[in-house]
Amino acid sequence: MYIGSVAGWVRLDYSLDDVLDVTAFSIGSASLKFAAPAVPYLAVEEAWPDLRRHFDYQPNRRCRCADRTLKISHTPSFQSALRQCVQLPGCTVVVRNSQSQMTFFCLAAYTISESDAAWFSASLRDPPPIHRYAGAVTADSWNYFVLTYSSGKANLYVNGALRQTAEVSPLADFSPLHLGRSPRWFEGRFPGQVGNVRVWPRQLEPHEVVMSMSPELPITGHVLNVNATPRWAWPAAGKSAWTKPAVPGQLSQCDAAVVLPMVDRTNLAQVQILASHLQRYTGGSCHAKVFLVDCSGQDLAPDSTSLTEPVAGTLATLHPAGELHWDACVRFGLQQVLERDPETPYVAVVVESLRPLYGWLSGLVNGLHQHTDAAAVFAKVLFANGTIKSSGSRFEKVFDDYLGRQVVQPVAMYAGYPWSYRPAMKPAEIRAADCSAWVMRASAARSLLENGGFSVELGSSLACSDMALRLYRYGRHAVLVSPASIFIETATESRQDPAALQAFDELWGRDLAAQYASDLASNATVSWVMQCGGSDGAKAYNLVQHLEGRLQLRAQIQRGWPFCEHPDVLQAAPLSFSRRVHRLRGLSAYLPSDIIIHQKDYRQLAAWPWPPNNSSSYLIGRYSWDLDRVNRQWANQMKNELDEVWVPSNWHAAILESQGVRADKIFVIPDSVDSWMYDPDIWEPVTLPRQRRVAFLASFRLDDYTGWQAVLSAYLKAFRNRTADVSLYVHTAMLPEMTYRKDYIYDAMNTFLLSSGDPYLQSISLDADPRDDSAPHVHVLGRQLLQDELLRICSSVDVLVVPLRSEGWDVPYLEAMSLGKPIISATWGGLAEYIQPDFAFQVNHTMVPVHTSDKGLRGSNWAKPNVDDLTAAFLAAYRSRSLRAIGNKARLRVVERYDNKIVSNMVLERLREIGESELKLASPRAPKSLDMAKDPIPVDVHMCGAFPKASPRAKQSKPALKVAVVSTALPRRCGIATFNAALLEHLQPLLPKESSVEILPLVWDAEIPATRGPEQSTRFIRQENYGDYISAAHYVNSEGFHAVILQHEFGIWGGTVGSLVVCFAKMLEVPVISVIHTLSDNLGNPQQYILQHLSAASTNVVVMSESSRNKLGALHGIPGANVVVLPHGAPLMTAVDPLAAKSVLNLTGKTVLLTNGLLSPGKGIHLVLHALPEIVKDFPNVVYLIVGEPHPDCGQPCTDYYARLVKDASDPRILDNVRFVSKFLENELLLRYVQAADIFVLPYTERITTNSGTLTMAMAAGKAVVSTAFDHAASALVGRGILVEFESSPALREGILKLLRDEKLRVKFQSAAKDYSYGRDWRSVARGYVSLLQNVTAA
Repeated sequence: MYIGSVAGWVRLDYSLDDVLDVTAFSIGSASLKFAAPAVPYLAVEEAWPDLRRHFDYQPNRRCRCADRTLKISHTPSFQSALRQCVQLPGCTVVVRNSQSQMTFFCLAAYTISESDAAWFSASLRDPPPIHRYAGAVTADSWNYFVLTYSSGKANLYVNGALRQTAEVSPLADFSPLHLGRSPRWFEGRFPGQVGNVRVWPRQLEPHEVVMSMSPELPITGHVLNVNATPRWAWPAAGKSAWTKPAVPGQLSQCDAAVVLPMVDRTNLAQVQILASHLQRYTGGSCHAKVFLVDCSGQDLAPDSTSLTEPVAGTLATLHPAGELHWDACVRFGLQQVLERDPETPYVAVVVESLRPLYGWLSGLVNGLHQHTDAAAVFAKVLFANGTIKSSGSRFEKVFDDYLGRQVVQPVAMYAGYPWSYRPAMKPAEIRAADCSAWVMRASAARSLLENGGFSVELGSSLACSDMALRLYRYGRHAVLVSPASIFIETATESRQDPAALQAFDELWGRDLAAQYASDLASNATVSWVMQCGGSDGAKAYNLVQHLEGRLQLRAQIQRGWPFCEHPDVLQAAPLSFSRRVHRLRGLSAYLPSDIIIHQKDYRQLAAWPWPPNNSSSYLIGRYSWDLDRVNRQWANQMKNELDEVWVPSNWHAAILESQGVRADKIFVIPDSVDSWMYDPDIWEPVTLPRQRRVAFLASFRLDDYTGWQAVLSAYLKAFRNRTADVSLYVHTAMLPEMTYRKDYIYDAMNTFLLSSGDPYLQSISLDADPRDDSAPHVHVLGRQLLQDELLRICSSVDVLVVPLRSEGWDVPYLEAMSLGKPIISATWGGLAEYIQPDFAFQVNHTMVPVHTSDKGLRGSNWAKPNVDDLTAAFLAAYRSRSLRAIGNKARLRVVERYDNKIVSNMVLERLREIGESELKLASPRAPKSLDMAKDPIPVDVHMCGAFPKASPRAKQSKPALKVAVVSTALPRRCGIATFNAALLEHLQPLLPKESSVEILPLVWDAEIPATRGPEQSTRFIRQENYGDYISAAHYVNSEGFHAVILQHEFGIWGGTVGSLVVCFAKMLEVPVISVIHTLSDNLGNPQQYILQHLSAASTNVVVMSESSRNKLGALHGIPGANVVVLPHGAPLMTAVDPLAAKSVLNLTGKTVLLTNGLLSPGKGIHLVLHALPEIVKDFPNVVYLIVGEPHPDCGQPCTDYYARLVKDASDPRILDNVRFVSKFLENELLLRYVQAADIFVLPYTERITTNSGTLTMAMAAGKAVVSTAFDHAASALVGRGILVEFESSPALREGILKLLRDEKLRVKFQSAAKDYSYGRDWRSVARGYVSLLQNVTAA
C-alpha cells in the first residue's frame, strides 16, 4: 500500500533536554525525529538532515571569552560540556581544562589565544540568535505533527504549519509503524508519548492537516489508527474548539451563486477541490452553484471538471475578455451571475485560499435572516493553527511607511485569539472587512455595483472595506460578521499593495479621519511608557487594548528585561494584541504629549519626557511595591516630579499618604486581565508531567522578593505522608540572568533544604527525574512560559500558590482567578484587596526587615508567610471537595471588577477629567525639573547629560559659510566614512562662494591616519581622549566656524557607548546638525539618554527616512519638530546596458546575483549560498558575486565568517556559480559591478538596519532587489522589490527564483526602483544639507 501521509499527537517529556536525535515515529524510510532542545525535523531514507549544533573543535588551544561568561562549572567530559552548551541559550563557546575539569561557557564573541595542552576549546558553527532556538516546539505539552509524501517530496507540518520539505525517492509499500524507534543504533527510546497516530493513503491538503487534528471536523478516509499510549486522551485546543457550529434549521430560499475569482495562475485541481467543498459543506437545506471566474488567462474550459456528485452540473467557468485585477474580476463575476440567474436570492464571494467548514453558507444566510437591515454577512476566518485570522475589521489610525504619514486604515479584529474567544462568538456589526468569504442579498449586490463597488483597484485586502463603506453611505445598510460560518486560511499572509493603500486613502481618508476624530472621548494626547515585557508591560498592554480609538494614544517601549532584547517580544501574544502595540508605537513622532503615563521602572522617569530632564507634560507614575514605607528618593519623586500617582489598591494609597504624598495626587487604578481570554470554557486542561490527583502551581522569581522557601517547606511538610497524591509545579527563574535552567533551580532548592535545619527537609533531594515517591512530587517547568502555555498550565492545576514578601504583582494571580482557580496567599499588602477569603486559603504573616542588595528597599519591612499556616492551607485545599465552586467565585470577582474593559473605562474617565481640568488652564504648564542622577546608568553618561549647553554665538550674516564636519574619514574602511566623503564631495560646490568645509576626523587612539576630503586637517579627535574633544570644541568656537555637522553612530564616539558625543555637542557655541545613522528598536538605557541629549543639544537632527523620523518619537521620545528627513544619497548613474558591463567583467552570458559591502555575519550571505544549489538546478548560468572584504572593525569573527563563506562556496554543486571580489573597491569599479547585476540580494539577518547605502545604490541603478525586511528595505521595497523573512534560505531561494522566472515582474521592479530613486542622488541630497545649513546659520 502506498502511504500518502501519517499524523499524530506527540508529547515531549522534559528529559528531551538530555538526548539528541531521537525518533517519535516512522513509517518505511521516513521518520519524525527530534534534535535537542525539542527541534523537530523530517528524516527520509539515508539522507538524514542534521539540525543539531555543530562545534569546531580546537584541541590544545585555550579560547578566551571576549564578551561575558554565561556559566562556569565542572564537567566530567568534553562531550558533557558540549551537551550543556547546546542547552544553554546564547552559548557559542566552550572552554575546558582537562586537568581541573573547570569549564567556561561563553556568549557571542571570542578569541583563540596561545597553545596549551591542558585546555580544549570549541566554538559553535553558525550560531543561532541568542534569543531563541530556531524551530523548537513546546516540551511538556502536546504538539501535532504530520508527514505527507507526494510527487517526490515529503512535507513536515508542525501544529498545522509547513515546517520542512525534503526530496523523496519513490516509496514502496510501507513497513509497520514504529513508535519511538529509529534505524540508528544509539536511539533506543523516545522521551515522550505518542498518541492517536493516523495514516491516510493520500496526500493531505494544508487545511486538512489542521482538520485532522480533531475528530470533530469533516476529514475521513484514514486506513490506520493507533492509540499508542493507553492513558492518553486527545489534547483538544479547547472545550468548544473545532466543534461544529450550530446550524440553523431548514432555511427557505437558502440558495446562493458563489463567485470564486482567480487572478493568479492557480492549480486547477486545488480550485476544484475548493468548489467541491463549498457545495458539500453548505449546511442545512442550502445549495451553492459555484462560478469559477478565470481572470488569469489560464483558459479553463467551462465545466471542465472531473468532480463526482453532488458537484457535477453545479460548477461553471466564466471568462472575461482579458486578464483582470482582483476588484474587476469580482465585479465581472457578480454582474454575470446576476444576469444569468436574476431570481437567485443571494450571491457570495469566496477567495481561493480558503477552505470551508460544515455549515458555512447556512451560517451566513442565517445572519441575514436574523438581521434584516444587514446587506452582507462575512464569515470568520481561522489560521491553520486554529486561531482567528479575521472576524471583521475596524478602522484605526496607523503610520504608513509607504505614504510616510498617519492614515486611518482597516485592521483585523481578534487576529491570533482562540477561535472560541467569547467576543468573537456572537454576530457583530463591522465597519470594515478583509475580502475572504461573504454573502449578500442579490438586491444589495445590484445596488453596490450601481454605486461603483469593485470599480477601484484595491485588491482583496481593501476592496471589502470599500464595499462596507459604500453600502453604508448609499443605503445605511449594515455589514455583519457571523461566528456560525467558518473558513480555514491555507495561504500565508501577503503584504498590502502600497498603490491600493494610496487609492483607498484618496477615496475615504478624509471621511475616516473625521469619523475617527469624532469618536475620541478626549482631545488630550497621551503617551504610555511601558516595558517591553514582564508583568508591568503586560498590564499596560492590557489597558491600551480598550483605549485605542478612544484617545489620541501612543505607546513608547524600551527594552526592560533580559528577555526583552528583541523587537519580537510580543510574539507570544495574540497577533492583533501585538500589532496594536506596534501600531501605537508608530504614531509617536506626530503626537506631542499632553499626558505621559509612566509604567516603566520608577527609577527611569527622566528617560522619556522631552526635552530631557524636564517636562511640561502632565506626568503620571505607577507604584505597586508592597513595603511598609517608601524610599525617600521615590517619595520625593512622587511629591515633586509627578502630577499624580496611580496605585493598584487602597492599601498602597494609605502607605503613600503616610509618607507625605498628598492624597489628591493618589488614584487607585486596579490591575486587570482579559477575562474572556482567561476563560475556563475555552481552555482544555493538559496532562502535566507525572501529574497527581491534586496539583498546585507556584510562579515566582527565585530571589529574596518572594517567599518561595516558605512555599517549598510547607508543601513538603504538608504532604510527607501523601507523596503519591499531589504535585507542585514551579515556574521560576534565577536572577540576575533570569535563567530557567532546571539543574540550577533544583540545586538552589536542595541547598535551601540542606540548610533548613529540619531533618525531614534535609533528607529530601529534589530532582528532575525522581526514581520513587519518597518525597512529594515537585516539578520545575524549566523555561519562560509564553501566554498560551501559561493559560494551559493554569487550566491544568487545581490551586495557585502566591508567595510574596514585597510584591506579588508579577504572579499570575488574576489570570488564575479568571480561569476559576482558588488561591493560597498571605493577607499582606495590596493583594489582600483582590484575594478574598471566600475564594482563597489565606495565610498569616509576620513583618521582618528587608534583606536585599537593592538599596531602594533598605530600611523597609516586608511580610514573611507563616509556614505552619501555609502548611495548613495546602492541606485545606487538598481536602476540599468544592475547589471548583470556590474557583467560580474567584472568576466572578474578576469579571465584575478587574476585567480589562472595566479598568480601561476607569482610566479613560480619569484621563478625560485631567484633559478637562488640568490641561485647560489659561497659562501654559511650567516645565518641571526631573532628577536624572537616580537613574542606573554609567557616570560619564550622567556627566554629559548634566553638562550645561554652551551659550550660542550671534548668528552669521555673511553668505559664506565655514563648516566643521566631525566623522570617521577615509581611508578608514567604514560605511560612515564613505557616506561622509560622498556627501562632502557634492556639498562643497553648492555652498556660497568663499565657503569652506573642514573635517575633524574621529580616529582610533592607536593611529592617526591621513585623510582625504575637501579640506585636509591636522586636527584629529582620538576616540577615547576627552582632551581632544575639549580642544576640538575650543577650535570650532574660536576659529569662526558657523555650523558643525556631526555624523552619529554609537560605536565611533568615545565614552561608554559613545557618551562623549553629548559632551562635545554641548561645548559647541555654533549650530549643530546631528546626522543619525543607526536607530534600534531596543536601545539600552545609556544609549537612550545619549540619543535624547544629543538631539536636545542639536539645532536639527537629520534622519534618512520618514520611518526613522517616526522611530525617534516611537522608541526614544524625541518629537519630530526639529527632525529633518534627508535621504541617503546615491551616485547619479547613467543608463548602462548590463550586457556591456558584464563583458568588461568577464560575465558575458551569465545571470548575475550580487551582494556587496563589508562582510560580517549579519550580512547573511551564507543563507544565499545555502539556497544556491536549488537555484542553479533551474538556472545553471547564474553567478553569485560576493563583492567586499571582511569588515575591518569586526576583527576575528568577520575573518572567520569570510573563511566559512569560502568553504560553503566550495560545494561542488555551486563551485562554478560563486565568485568573490575580496577587496574594498573604488566607486567607479564598484558601480560597474552594480550595473552588471540582474538581481541585487540583501539577505541581512538584523531588522534594525535603518539606512543601507548598498540598497540605495542598487535602487538608483534600477535593479530588482530581493531582501530581508530590515527597516530600510521594509519601507523602500514595498511594491518595488521582493521582501522575504529573516534567516531563511528557502525564502531567499523562492524570492530569487520568482524574479528569474518572471522577466515581466523583474522589469516592473527595475522601473519602480529607478522612479523611487529620483531626487535621491548625492547632488540632490547635498542641496538639502545646504538649505539646512543656511537655515540654522541665518541671522
